[in-house]
Amino acid sequence: MKYFLFLNHPKGEEVYRVSEEREEMLREHFSRVNILETEVIMRGKRYKAIVDYTAFSNLANFDCFRCQDPCCADNPVIYEKVTREFILNNIESYNEKTKNIDILLESGYEVEEIVESIKKDSCMVPEETVENEISLCTCSFKPNNESVLCSLHSMCLEKGLGAKDIVEKKPLVCSLWPIDIISEEDESLLYITVPDDFTTGFTIEDYYDTPCVNRELTQSSKFRRKNPKGFLEDEYVPLIMAYGETLKYSLGEKFCNEVKERLLAENLIFAEELDIEEKQILKK
Repeated sequence: MKYFLFLNHPKGEEVYRVSEEREEMLREHFSRVNILETEVIMRGKRYKAIVDYTAFSNLANFDCFRCQDPCCADNPVIYEKVTREFILNNIESYNEKTKNIDILLESGYEVEEIVESIKKDSCMVPEETVENEISLCTCSFKPNNESVLCSLHSMCLEKGLGAKDIVEKKPLVCSLWPIDIISEEDESLLYITVPDDFTTGFTIEDYYDTPCVNRELTQSSKFRRKNPKGFLEDEYVPLIMAYGETLKYSLGEKFCNEVKERLLAENLIFAEELDIEEKQILKK
């Protein structure tokens, strides 16, 4: 099995391959939870999917602007052509945020080499500079001394682009994190879940210390000492709502509607919650 969202990771199988132990845990998990068999659409391609739909009622709060965790600590994909073209067309804004162009110029690279690198290199900077001169994800930037944000997302907002365009310009894994998608070896079937507070064991990361999906963690004195203003308890809402537009444009409207219908039918979310206007992806 494979971690589907990481299939295009620069490190290849080292990252996306699911161990036999975790595969066994995954299959056991999906054999005992309520599932929805549906279809998702990613990057214009249709996939059959089994969804751990009750997990989408888990409370979440994607408070990126007040987060101190460097989620963007890795280059998760070999970047797509649409992302490279977007950066080249907005290179001044990209450099203003990331300082990548300035760093490479200071390191002795010529402008022509930098442009060629954005067009062709896996991480859009020369390989020898990744995690050396240029740390964290090459599309990340720090607007202050705490938060780490996505330059692609911010550039889209500055240009007045909507949710659909943001999802298109960013790597899919960045839009969907921390949702986990695991595929059969031939990618004929996808398994979709949301890690819970204590992780489901087979997910690609340990999410217990991730405040986005662990409200209980954020109520601890230890967390509050580090982050007194962010991740307020009353700002947590069901994930299907918190990520509404993101999920619609990442996985398809059919997926979103079917998950909501199941959750409503089982009283895992309530009709009044559907009035929450999804703003997460459009926050500035």
